[in-house]
Amino acid sequence: MKKPKVVLKNLKYHEGHDGYGMNADVWIDNVNCMHVYDSAHGGGYEYTHNTYKNPNAEKVKSLIKNLEDYIKTLPEKEYDFGGKKVMVKPDLDGFICDIEAEMEKEKTKKKMIKHMANAILFGVPNADMYHIIKFKVPLSKIPQGILQAKVLEIQSKECKGNVQILNTNLKELGIRV
Repeated sequence: MKKPKVVLKNLKYHEGHDGYGMNADVWIDNVNCMHVYDSAHGGGYEYTHNTYKNPNAEKVKSLIKNLEDYIKTLPEKEYDFGGKKVMVKPDLDGFICDIEAEMEKEKTKKKMIKHMANAILFGVPNADMYHIIKFKVPLSKIPQGILQAKVLEIQSKECKGNVQILNTNLKELGIRV
């Protein structure tokens, strides 16, 4: 079965009782098919199908059904709950949650790349959190010796355990990490 192209648009977050909730439009194969809402009060997501007074209602229903059928073909997925590995059969909520998490990861990656032009970033790789030491000028304008000394200083003070320098642009500037 062909994987439907699912994209979340107009994604917004809000504070709820049990953390942060979200709401977004769910587009399936370039058609706005439904709205998803997570109230952040525990429990599952709420979905509103975009079929009311919609001339394409049958197409929307068909796309949603295809997505649900596709999700049923997916194998169980391993999740970490409180340090325990649990196998879970995918459902629509989990599928949407995974898309939202991937979107946030991509957003963080783009921000990091943008910051790397004039900052040194350090943190745990793939943790989606990092620290920034900004400079008033791009790193490429800082003399190589001064920049190398700053990198070594950050490594000795901040890079303990799994923490490391995250910049991918330092090698091309001649800096050893």
